[in-house]
Amino acid sequence: MRIGWCCVLSLTLCLAASACSTRRTTYLPDGRKAYAISCRGYLNSWQSCLVGAGRICGTRGYDTIRGEEYDRELLFACKGP
Repeated sequence: MRIGWCCVLSLTLCLAASACSTRRTTYLPDGRKAYAISCRGYLNSWQSCLVGAGRICGTRGYDTIRGEEYDRELLFACKGP
């Protein structure tokens, strides 16, 4: 029974690690702060990137600079206050 729990735990950890999205801060040529989000992984989708952008910018909203739905990568900048 101990082997079964170990396998379940390992599988859960692998799925959790693959579900993580990465976020990187960068700057645009006009000086605005921008964010690059990569939502790759088995449990992520394009919606994961859009939700992540919404969480970062909140009610201000954001401008999409570059978005690649197939690769699940989004570069965006929050709109001004």
